[in-house]
Amino acid sequence: MNLRKSSNNDRLIVGFTIGLLVPVIFFLIVYQMKYSNMEFMTYIRSIWKMKIFMQILSVCVFPNLGFFFLFYRRKYDMAARGVILATFIYAFAVLIAKLL
Repeated sequence: MNLRKSSNNDRLIVGFTIGLLVPVIFFLIVYQMKYSNMEFMTYIRSIWKMKIFMQILSVCVFPNLGFFFLFYRRKYDMAARGVILATFIYAFAVLIAKLL
């Protein structure tokens, strides 16, 4: 017997979208708070030349953990899976970039 309440938010696409967008938003917030005096493309080029872009991207994925636990505690298992899927895609992208 399934006692879980069904919700429109408990969908894989909801968690996946949140999992993809939250790191980007977090990256933009960090840029805006610390480096807003620098042009955005100059900032991207400089962190790429310093070879720390992938490390910064890896750190920006940490807020996904909060959304994963939020969905998990609310029993939105499919949304939590979507967040994990997006996080694995980021991890795979970082791994591929480091190998190239």
